[in-house]
This record gives sequence, C-alpha cells and structure tokens, in this order.
Amino acid sequence: MRALAPLPLDKAAFREKYGPWAVIAGASEGTGECYARELAEMGINLVLISRRQSALDELGQKLKSEFGVDYRAVAQDLTEEGAGLRILDAAKGLDVGLYISNAGADNFVSFFEDSTESAHRLVRMNISTLIDATNGFGKGFLSRGKGGIIVMASGAGLGGQPNLALYSATKAFEINFAESLWGEYHERGIDVIGIAAPIMRTPMLLRTVPADFDLSEVYEPADVTHNALAGLLAGEPLQIVPDGPGQEKQPQVQADRKARLVAFVEFNKMFTGG
Repeated sequence: MRALAPLPLDKAAFREKYGPWAVIAGASEGTGECYARELAEMGINLVLISRRQSALDELGQKLKSEFGVDYRAVAQDLTEEGAGLRILDAAKGLDVGLYISNAGADNFVSFFEDSTESAHRLVRMNISTLIDATNGFGKGFLSRGKGGIIVMASGAGLGGQPNLALYSATKAFEINFAESLWGEYHERGIDVIGIAAPIMRTPMLLRTVPADFDLSEVYEPADVTHNALAGLLAGEPLQIVPDGPGQEKQPQVQADRKARLVAFVEFNKMFTGG
C-alpha cells in the first residue's frame, strides 16, 4: 500500500460547521463507508444512500452501536433519472450541513464497441444526479449560512484516458463544477472541494482488476477520505492525490488551478459589485 501523510483535522470544529447531519451518496462500501465511519466518530448523524439496502442497514446499525449516531438508510440507484431529487427527499426534515457525492467507478469500456446506454448512465450518475442534489442542499446551506460539499472526482478527470472516455469526461465536469461552486460561495460560508482521487484499494477495484494485479502502489481509501474532510475544513477548492504518469507535477497543478480560481473570483467582483 502507498502511504499518504494525514492532514490535520479539528474534529470539533468540523462537527460544529458541518453537523448535525451529513448525506453520503454512494455510502455502502469503499470510500463511502470510510467517510461514514469518520463522520460517525465525530458524532455526525448520517443519511446513507446507495443501491443495496441490506449493506446500508448493516453499516448504519454498526455505526449507531459503536458511536451512538442516528442514521437513515435509503436505497437509490444514482444512475436513475431523478435520483438527485430523491436524495433530497431522503434527507427531508433534517438539518443537513454536509453533502458528499461519492459515486462509484465505472468499468473499462471501449467506447465505439459498447452501447451508449452505459455512457448515459454515467452522465446521469456523475452529472445529472450531482446537479440536482447539490443545488437542493446548497439552497439549504445558504439559508443556514454554512455547509459543505465534497465531490469525489478522480485523477482521471485531469485529462483523457483510454477506455475511460465517459468516466474521464464526467470526472472533469465534477472537478470544474466543484471549483466553480467554491469560487461562487466560499466567501458566503459554503465550502466546496473537488477530490481528484487516486487508485485505491476498494472493493470495486478488487472486483475489477485481475487477481495478480500489483496493489503496492494503490492508496488506502480511509487515508484519502480523511484528507478530503481536512481539505474541506481548510477551505481548499481542489485536492489532487498524486497518482499515475506525471504525478510529480500534480502538486503544482493543484496550486496553479487554485491561483487561477482565486484570480477569477476577484475578476468577477468587478462585474457583480463585490
């Protein structure tokens, strides 16, 4: 496994800013489960959403027993039409301070040899569902004067990749969407961060790769999700976990993207009057 230095995280401050409820779309395993566990440790109640009701119930009961948090478990396929609106319904009546969009990875496909239906499912999951859910929760955050959004994107969104055409493209949307929302709302108390996530030792990965796949260079998902939570509280718009070809340049890419974004925030103030 590949080591990732943990970033400092003030858990009391995090709970105060983003509690008392968090919603995790894609919560049943892997990074979603890691997010749920660390938030539960902080005493934040959870709305757990994914396709498998039994897995959600098992996770929710485990976290309630261990940490005393409340939870709702709602089965929802994130690729369905209207999934984002049903995520909002799942959290109705709760004081939600954090939304985590944690849609799972897609399998390798050859675009011209595959049907477009899988591509459209990916667009619904990573774009349409994200749009509807973040718009609804964001309205609530504006009313309460604080809140946070984590968009779990991928390093694949930093550039095109063979056999990941739609996945790469939708993850690029997620990164730019998160950065743009940060630029619009971070000065109004709403924190948004996009995570250009690396390859991680998740159940999805283990189901996808060959049995002899070399796991020595993959990351532990709990390390990545911890740093994502820390980055959100620190007010960062983007977090790139170094991975793949050109990874030595990626810290500078992250810094350059933030500098560009901050410059555009100031530039746009000339048009909006502040």
